[in-house]
Amino acid sequence: MILRRMPSRNLAAIVVILASGVLLVQILWYTVASPRLALRTIILDSDLDLADSQLIGMLGIESATWTSIDEEVIESRLESYPVIRKAKAVKVFPDSLRLFLYRRKPVATVLAAGNSHPIPVVFDGEGYAVSLGAKGGDFAFPVISGASFSEPTLGDRLPENLRPITRSLARLRDDDPQLYSMISELEILPRGREGYEIKMYMNHVPIPILVDNDLGADSLRSALLVLDVLSDDRIGPVGEADLRGGHVVFHRKEESS
Repeated sequence: MILRRMPSRNLAAIVVILASGVLLVQILWYTVASPRLALRTIILDSDLDLADSQLIGMLGIESATWTSIDEEVIESRLESYPVIRKAKAVKVFPDSLRLFLYRRKPVATVLAAGNSHPIPVVFDGEGYAVSLGAKGGDFAFPVISGASFSEPTLGDRLPENLRPITRSLARLRDDDPQLYSMISELEILPRGREGYEIKMYMNHVPIPILVDNDLGADSLRSALLVLDVLSDDRIGPVGEADLRGGHVVFHRKEESS
């Protein structure tokens, strides 16, 4: 058996040549090839209705190349827009950018004070204003009334003490969409400096009910059962029901006058 060993100086020379080759490739990439990689395609995965020109304006990358794009910067920029809850940007070699945009889902409409008439403002579950002004479908969501609201701008949030209402509505919408769709209005009845009570109106029953501030699906199903009973003609006209704390109290219309 014959074993041949390469002299150490030859091995060192090969290492130097390989390292130089790698360095040369990197230099060519960053100085020649990389700046020439234009961004040619944007792939949008989203149910948001955005025009091409609007999306380009939101991205702010008119003069950017594929390699100069920073995904985290793009995501932060997109998430600064009120209608976008979360954004994910992924560069796809050699010339594409893929965007995943998740909208804020509206849960309630608030009538804010305008110059001459109330302005409907739609809020999402986190209390962010996602739509301003009268649009088709604004009143497909429960209306929050009773509190004093000045006209917000897109992205403004409800007062902190009222955000539990929109969070509860968002949970209810996800847990039981049919039950959520039955809520017509939530009237805020201020109590003290920060406290309030909630009077709820349903679409199909004319009897308002006072409910706990946590609008859980189970408690609202119980409320529906009570309303069905109170709607019986044998009980007589009921002006209001109170279901807070798990107890049922109701007032006839003549008693509430």
